[in-house]
Amino acid sequence: MLERALRFLSSASRNGLDFMSRSLSLALFIAVFLLNYPFASCAPCLAADGSAANQGYVGLWEYPTAEMPDDGWGHLGYTGASPYAYYYADFAWLPWLEINSRLTTFDNIFVSPGGPLNDTGFGRRYMDKAIDLKVMLHRSGNGHVPSIALGITDLMGTELMKASYGVATWRFNDVALSAGYGTDRMNGFFAGASWRLADWVELKAEYSPMDYSSDRAGNFQPHPGKAESKYNFGAVFTAPWGMQGAASWQRGDEFVFSISQSFSMEGPFFKGSGKPAGRHYDAPGSVRVAEWEDTSPERISEAVIDALSRHVKVRDVEVAVGDRKILVAYENYGHSSQAEAMVRVLVVMAAISPHMDELRLVPRVRGVPVVAASFPGETLYGIRVRDLEQQRPLDSAAFAWAGRNYLDDLGGEWTFRSERSLQERANQDIKAMLVYEPRIDQTLDDDYQSRWSVDLIYERRSSNGWAAFSDIRVPIFNDVDIWWEPDVNDRVRLHQAVVSYLAKLDGAKVNSAGLWSLSEAGWLDQNWFGLNQWARAYSKNGRFWGGARVGIVRDRDPLSFAGLPDGRVEYDYGWHYQDDADPWQPVGWLQAGYVFADLNLDVQVDYGRFIDTDTGAKLSLVRRWDDSAVGFWVSKTDRLSPGKDFTAAGIHLELPAERWFGGWLGNPSAHIWEQEVPLLSTWRIDAGREPGSWRGPDSLLSQFRPVELKQNVKGLLADYCAFEMAETSEPRVQGLTDYFIK
Repeated sequence: MLERALRFLSSASRNGLDFMSRSLSLALFIAVFLLNYPFASCAPCLAADGSAANQGYVGLWEYPTAEMPDDGWGHLGYTGASPYAYYYADFAWLPWLEINSRLTTFDNIFVSPGGPLNDTGFGRRYMDKAIDLKVMLHRSGNGHVPSIALGITDLMGTELMKASYGVATWRFNDVALSAGYGTDRMNGFFAGASWRLADWVELKAEYSPMDYSSDRAGNFQPHPGKAESKYNFGAVFTAPWGMQGAASWQRGDEFVFSISQSFSMEGPFFKGSGKPAGRHYDAPGSVRVAEWEDTSPERISEAVIDALSRHVKVRDVEVAVGDRKILVAYENYGHSSQAEAMVRVLVVMAAISPHMDELRLVPRVRGVPVVAASFPGETLYGIRVRDLEQQRPLDSAAFAWAGRNYLDDLGGEWTFRSERSLQERANQDIKAMLVYEPRIDQTLDDDYQSRWSVDLIYERRSSNGWAAFSDIRVPIFNDVDIWWEPDVNDRVRLHQAVVSYLAKLDGAKVNSAGLWSLSEAGWLDQNWFGLNQWARAYSKNGRFWGGARVGIVRDRDPLSFAGLPDGRVEYDYGWHYQDDADPWQPVGWLQAGYVFADLNLDVQVDYGRFIDTDTGAKLSLVRRWDDSAVGFWVSKTDRLSPGKDFTAAGIHLELPAERWFGGWLGNPSAHIWEQEVPLLSTWRIDAGREPGSWRGPDSLLSQFRPVELKQNVKGLLADYCAFEMAETSEPRVQGLTDYFIK
């Protein structure tokens, strides 16, 4: 039965999977591949149990095991196993799904510039991109019941190193035994063992029937003969900062070396940024105001505003005081995570406030109230003593969309209400940022190109829904020469300049559905000028939403600072101005979404008219870890890419600057680098694509959805109070069957 299932997977990978799986897999490959530069981790353990195989997935040497990285963890690495060299990024995108993307080069197959494959040594080495997927069906701890996984290697593209497999792993403390069966290149039964002698060293050995003769690039074979030996063995060494190095003897004739660095989507990406943010929140200490009978509402309000101004990067603070209850409304301007901003406010309030029955927090965006969160006084006491274990944090807290008249909606009598303070604080930002833009394309003679620039940025905030943003991009080093991207040139350009307005439309009461309108106008991105308009309605807890997006846009002149051509910019194996074409293009989509709250996984479907006047649908899946996200999208319209059953695909990245450099620089940052990266480079540029935007509803509101905000606040409070988050806690890896059963 297992062999039949594996043969089916192999046939699917060979003959082409359906539209959805093939397209999404390609998007996932780039999504993970582009993570290679920013990330590293402060933890030495990159996987729940195992270490990386040659090609990057968790495994032995050549073969995978049934283990995988912890949820949100991964590693970036290199393996030299002549004639193969692997550059890889492996990542647990879901608790039961491991994504491994790799670039394989062959040191004995070359490509002449503009010509075919040859073996003369002239030109650059042949490269092959691949993506591997591993699904953990069942995860087992120590004992006689194994973990079980199924997987596919080299899922798309040339499928030069394709295989399907099933594998079982039995783990007994520091010893793991694995056995499996693989098709195609994996060539039948394989087995192996690993033994972790200490935290810093692991021994691995395997039986490898790998069929290297099936590897072909054109008429050339990188390894034409059989391996001299079917046994591989060696050791893996782990450093405290998450780096691993491995040395092994493989195929009976090759010394293999590999090196990798682990990373995590949660906490700091770099070792230098120290402990996760929740463990070093700034608090006023023991400077609590007097109890209710010994103070006044005015003094409480003054103390709250003063403490928040010194310890949290918030503005537009408003305080209301009632009978043993306090309300604080604020706007976060200095933290990339809205949950972190709320927890910081909670920490300050727990430190300075008198004992109370209830605390209500109302975070705002551009002065517009978004969420109303209610916390019982017992929760504040637990935060103060850093012990919430017995009180089950946030079980009795309530999160809901806030109404415009949130004070009246909350009920009860408020004896004092302060005027909004700190309005002028952080109402504008002026900054310069270094920007790196890589371009990776196998079809180019120079397959890796890049541009370094300095962005000169101005941002203006208001307290009445308005905001403005401008970004002038100044190139300082550029080796990008791609005909279909003339905007990536050496000219100083207005990258973005947008005026935006956010409005809350329902305005009824707390716990109603969230109904929003968002408008943008101006230079939307490097290619488009025009107008974006969104309308969005969320369910009460934010789990479901529906709405629409419409716009009217026109091309920007790629060779001017901010100019607009009379007609359109046309791309056809080159580009030119088409002066007689109508420059304005209407676009519009109906949109709907759902969030799997336990995974913070957003699923969104758009249907409508895209930039290239094509009609169809777009599917997006984005996995979020509070303020960071990795996702992918695929579109299918009435203009399919040649030889494919989809139109376009791409990745979505949201990477917070604070995780990269905040701990080193000592200052929090609200900046999130957000990027959409299309995958098809030489097909019709605008088919299946939407125009850019500065900050759409997802950027402004996703972190505030009550179901998601409550979960993220709960996790950060758990971290702050140091319970259920110990270093020895159970890895968040689980089998697919376990996930559905639970």
